[in-house]
Amino acid sequence: MNITIRRATPADIEVCAGINYEAFKGISDRHLFPNTDFPTLEFSTEIIGLLIESPLFFGIVAESDGALRGCGFMDERNPIRGIGPVSVDRTFQGKGTGRKIMEALRSRGKDAAGIRLVQESFNMASLSLYASLGFEVKEPFVLVEGKFRSQPPSGVEVRPLASEDVAECAALCEKVCGCSRTADIEYALNYFSPFVASRQGAIVAYTCAVSTLGHSVADTEADMQALLLGAAARSSEEVLAFHLPLRYASLFRWCLQEGLRALKPMAVMAAGEYRSPEGCWFPSFVY
Repeated sequence: MNITIRRATPADIEVCAGINYEAFKGISDRHLFPNTDFPTLEFSTEIIGLLIESPLFFGIVAESDGALRGCGFMDERNPIRGIGPVSVDRTFQGKGTGRKIMEALRSRGKDAAGIRLVQESFNMASLSLYASLGFEVKEPFVLVEGKFRSQPPSGVEVRPLASEDVAECAALCEKVCGCSRTADIEYALNYFSPFVASRQGAIVAYTCAVSTLGHSVADTEADMQALLLGAAARSSEEVLAFHLPLRYASLFRWCLQEGLRALKPMAVMAAGEYRSPEGCWFPSFVY
């Protein structure tokens, strides 16, 4: 099958959104997991539109016989690049289209310090593809969802993240994760509802979004707990969802005791530079 790769344009949004929605729904349905990534076509259209129209993201499409067969995106906001989502028309899966898209994205990011992505651990096809292209599983985690039972603890102030907090949050990320995500934090100020947690005036935790769209960083698991409870109390969303690395076993148990539930297993995969976090960290939809 002759596949050509080109840059995505706004004219591709509707078709790409449909391919993306059907692809993620199909893999979730086959493995009996909920389609949490793109639960509706409308949400898929919103996200794909944002990725194609923003200069901060690089988007490509795969074409065959004049029709779109797949699409893929790279987050270029930070020195570490993030791939996702990547999707292929359900009738063309298993024919090399996904590999072509991934090879093009890998080539695009060849000069970056590292490239990362988030993979659903039950999807053996994507796991094998990414591994064959040089990615390694670095951080298994679960998607956690629910409503907290407890109230925020005393002694920790949780408030909306402000522009003057960006530098302190960026420094915390560098300390815990060993990489710069300043652009993510600045982006969250305009598009999400970010929060910080502080003790005696010093920021000990922040979240770009208490959802799968944004990452979160904290000095300790206790600081992350305080951030989650404080953000939940101030959020307009009744049910919150986030990615929880399984290395934080006591934090995972605490979430279960609070009434939250694990929905599906996932993992961060990386090629190139990677340093294991030395604090508490929740990945976003790309890393």
